[in-house]
Amino acid sequence: MKENKIIKLVHVAWRERWSDSQWGINIKNVIPRGVSGDVYNLSDCILQQALIGSTANPMILNYLKHSLCAHLVSYAAVLRRIAKYEHFDRIYCLTSLLDFVDSILDGVSCRTKAEESMLPGAIVSFVDWLMHIFATITTSYEMNRELSAEHSYLFDQCCAVIEKLVKNQFILAILFVGRQEAPDNYSKIRENYATIKTSLTNSNFTPPHPCVEKYLQQLAYIDVHHLDMKILDVQPLPEPISYCVQPLLAVEVLLNPCNDTSYYVAEMQMLQRLKKFSNTRLYYEIIRAGFVSLSSSVTSHDTIWGAFTFFKVPQIIKQLHAQNRAPSEQTPTDYIPEVVEAFEMLLEDNLLLDLMDSKCSCNIIDFTLNDWAKQHLVSEVHVKHFAAQREQEASLLLQKREWGNQTNSIINYIIRAEVPLSGILKTLCADYNKMQEALLGVLCQVLVGNSFDLILSVGAVEGRLKTFVQRLIQCNENSKQIPGEVGKTNIIRSAFFDVSFLMSISIVQTYGSHAVLPDNGDTFIEKWVRDYMVERNKPKNPRNMIAMCDDNIVEELLLTFSKPDAQIKNSNLTWQDICINIPGVINHVLSSWEKETLSAADVKNILDNIKRRMFTFSVCATAFLRAYMHSVTDKDLLKPLNMIQQFLTPPGNEEMSAQEYVKERLGLSFQIIRKMQYDAHPTGSLKSRILTLTQNLVSRNPLVEQFKEVWSTIANHGWVPPRAAQVLESLLHAGGPAWLSSQLVEEMLKCKYKKDMMKAMDIIFAISHLDIERITEALLTNVVPSIINNRQGEDVNEPHSYVLARLCVYCVISALETRNQPLQKKRSRSHDGDDHELNNAAKMRKIATDGSDNSCSNDFLTENSLLLGSSITALHANNMHDTAAAQLKEPLQSSIQYIFKIFQHFVASDELSPKIYFVYQFITLLVECGKERARPILKLLPANLMHNLLKLMLTDDINVGLIARLYDLGLNTGRQAAVSDLCLWRNIKLKQQSIQL
Repeated sequence: MKENKIIKLVHVAWRERWSDSQWGINIKNVIPRGVSGDVYNLSDCILQQALIGSTANPMILNYLKHSLCAHLVSYAAVLRRIAKYEHFDRIYCLTSLLDFVDSILDGVSCRTKAEESMLPGAIVSFVDWLMHIFATITTSYEMNRELSAEHSYLFDQCCAVIEKLVKNQFILAILFVGRQEAPDNYSKIRENYATIKTSLTNSNFTPPHPCVEKYLQQLAYIDVHHLDMKILDVQPLPEPISYCVQPLLAVEVLLNPCNDTSYYVAEMQMLQRLKKFSNTRLYYEIIRAGFVSLSSSVTSHDTIWGAFTFFKVPQIIKQLHAQNRAPSEQTPTDYIPEVVEAFEMLLEDNLLLDLMDSKCSCNIIDFTLNDWAKQHLVSEVHVKHFAAQREQEASLLLQKREWGNQTNSIINYIIRAEVPLSGILKTLCADYNKMQEALLGVLCQVLVGNSFDLILSVGAVEGRLKTFVQRLIQCNENSKQIPGEVGKTNIIRSAFFDVSFLMSISIVQTYGSHAVLPDNGDTFIEKWVRDYMVERNKPKNPRNMIAMCDDNIVEELLLTFSKPDAQIKNSNLTWQDICINIPGVINHVLSSWEKETLSAADVKNILDNIKRRMFTFSVCATAFLRAYMHSVTDKDLLKPLNMIQQFLTPPGNEEMSAQEYVKERLGLSFQIIRKMQYDAHPTGSLKSRILTLTQNLVSRNPLVEQFKEVWSTIANHGWVPPRAAQVLESLLHAGGPAWLSSQLVEEMLKCKYKKDMMKAMDIIFAISHLDIERITEALLTNVVPSIINNRQGEDVNEPHSYVLARLCVYCVISALETRNQPLQKKRSRSHDGDDHELNNAAKMRKIATDGSDNSCSNDFLTENSLLLGSSITALHANNMHDTAAAQLKEPLQSSIQYIFKIFQHFVASDELSPKIYFVYQFITLLVECGKERARPILKLLPANLMHNLLKLMLTDDINVGLIARLYDLGLNTGRQAAVSDLCLWRNIKLKQQSIQL
């Protein structure tokens, strides 16, 4: 009924020649107040009457334009109705419609949800209609080889509308959404485009509008890159100096030296995407990072970096090249061009190369490239070319080194270790029964000097350490005590059992059981490590150790070890039994000593008898004492420490000569015991100590002072020395991720210039990989909300706000990609998966009673660790498991949800403040840096966050490209949210334009 009234009103208006205002007054008498004309097909009715004849009625078209301006009808309905016009032979009607569309395109917008839902489909249909007109014209030209005047005018009008469409970012964004919403209709656009391309090619027709072919292709293959987005990275090219690669590798080599090459490759690819490095630049940074870290290493202790630089770096680069190379790319077979270019860049760093030449006693470029040529990373021609460029400088440095009589090169140590490792692994596969004494000799020979450390370093880097441990364990199993065996055979067997146990435990102590042992191994060594060995974040209960002892065996051992010349004569008591029951013996001796039923001399005699037979027993005893020391107060530590010290007292010369390879085994046992003693009761100063990879922070200074000292070293260097990485890891273990991340961020915010801030941010991002997941959680839930809420106007202004947002986004993306890396069992040596939730902050330093964290005791035994705990415990307990974010795992998902809730609270106010701009920067950088990889994170965005942010900012910072990238357009909800935000953005822009007019 209403449609008939509208048609009659159009007839009356045309007959009486109503003006636009008269039409507007009378049409409102037909359409109820507050009701859109779309409900009654107003646009259909008007256009139906306007296009009756061979040409369009301009007066009636003006009525339609007035209805659009008066919001009586929607742009979506009008465009959809125009797209239904199929009389392509009526050229004058088509030209009138194109003129009409050209006049309204600048005002296309939406006001209601109903209009928003219609607009994407309407735009797709309209673009298809335009393509159809264009295809009709080109097909006509292909057939007739000329265009009539009418077709030429129509062609010009069509090109003008197409150009206007392409230059309208809002319409392009809606078309991009429509491509996902109406894929079938959009496929027709591509079919028409294919027809146009064929016609243009066959007819050799060149459109008078030079860019129209590009515009057509853009409409047919609309992509998110066609939508404008403000890039916050003011430096589109990579920075001239990178402060990120070396610190990241320093942390990863510290934590994960045994990881497969693919792990490092994934890390470097993530960094390459974030920093926009070319392959050449990435290879250069990796090579330089190895040299820089090696230049600060100590020859006898940091062999892992030498092995990493010379053995692992070439493998990383080869895998990177294989994965980054395009399938169609043709590269030489004997070298990689980007590697050659990387060395050309490296040759400009003369100071670094001079230092490396001096340290390694050779032309480091010549030495490195000779090995790389064998792996086809460079060719022989390149080796000669680059070596010649460094020959003069290297020879002068080597002459000075000879005059100074300095120590041997670290390269000699590293290269010497590669061949023995292969030989040892092969030897350990030999028949144990036939080569028992020879195998013992080989293993003990490895313990001479620092050969063992070198072999372990090479084995860890090359991924052969786990194999080495498994073969040692198998040797230990083969050397179990045989009842009744006496003489030299028994002596050899016991020495073999001893050395294989000590070597295995030493490796586990250095690299962690998670890196070299399976989870549920059933061999003696694997069970002993699981039940008795105290590792970081794997504390052992001394009561459990005692409970596993057999009282009868303990009593027998006590009687035996109490004798002046102890000999274990009971053939039924094996070495494994003694190892398992040693804790009961030590506990009894310690209790008796404390009760003064045993004298110090008696205790010394028992301990000497324990270590006299086999050094494995003293290690097992020390393992119990270490666990015991973690369960008592400081005043009860003296006697256990004295007992450990007794195990470190060398035996007499007569005892030394009575055993096979006693010096080698004794030295290794001392090394293991010293580490246990050091971890149980750290002493000494921070500057003088030599840390191993498993040792804790050692200092009685407050944590803050220790942090400032190590940060000063890092800031002065511009990179992270391996020793500094060890100290930072210990600080993380002692203070927790919230404390460490807050200290790091404070140092970054102290910088006054953006260049210094970005340098600090890169280093902090790399340091965060000490435990990227927990530090990211701390940043998002503790550090950043506190800074933004409590220090607004101080540190959240530019450029601090931008750098802080970038740090957060980098950490979020890295944490996300870390979770998605396959086949990586552990992320950090200091935190074993979810176990840290149960043992969180156990044995940490106490916070002073005044609440200050600037002083701390050396007591790691308190259970009252209040180190800046997470403020969202309840959020973890009531975690939301959104199916849309199934790829995210804890704690990252809860952290993202928490920070987004904070953002939602910010934008709910009507106040435009720096924290609002921080929200914009965080979201924009997440889209800019994460791209499609950030999709699981963006799915957690609250529904109205962007909507409210648009209303608050009212600036040119937010463009359609950002809005289109925020949502998953494959989902209906994502498309609805995107169109709603786009329409709000459009209306804000139109309002600003009207104010300017």
